[in-house]
Amino acid sequence: MRFHKIFTTTAVAALLASTAANAQMFGDDYGTDMDYDTFNTGFGETGYYDAWDMNDDAMLDENEFATGVYADWDQDGDLEITEEEYTMGTERWFGEDYDTAFTDWDADESGYLDQSEFGDAWDNEYYTEWDTDQDTLLSQDEYTTGLYDSADYDENQVITVEEEGWFEGWFDGDDVEAEIQEVGDVL
Repeated sequence: MRFHKIFTTTAVAALLASTAANAQMFGDDYGTDMDYDTFNTGFGETGYYDAWDMNDDAMLDENEFATGVYADWDQDGDLEITEEEYTMGTERWFGEDYDTAFTDWDADESGYLDQSEFGDAWDNEYYTEWDTDQDTLLSQDEYTTGLYDSADYDENQVITVEEEGWFEGWFDGDDVEAEIQEVGDVL
């Protein structure tokens, strides 16, 4: 199943807010349309893949991927995914047609998702889709390709300036590896 793409006014605002960080990552290519090679080079230099690879084996297993997604959805880094963060995360990663209610994930009805609830509700369909060689691990190329394809809303093999908003909050100077370690295992 291919990720359903969505672009909202929020993404435009985030794009404007993250201009400096994205410009630093992509250099002269920021603010221009990016093909896969340009994206791959710039994104590879961010260290995100290495940060998600908690056991440093140069591959992402499903737990590492799910933990990275949890950290991404937890926008304020408090180790609790609120309903608002859940909605933003599912719309960005799965599309606005994603139809599983927050309350279906919030088993203890606390109003937020902890790591255990997130892990219990985790659906590996998207991880499996990205694992193109079907070895149950994501190589850096599979991970980067999956991200690129997710951000390429119109599926034309180019990430336009408008589509760069998919990466809202990714390049804000936070220590991604520390955030991932703080989350811990979710599966």
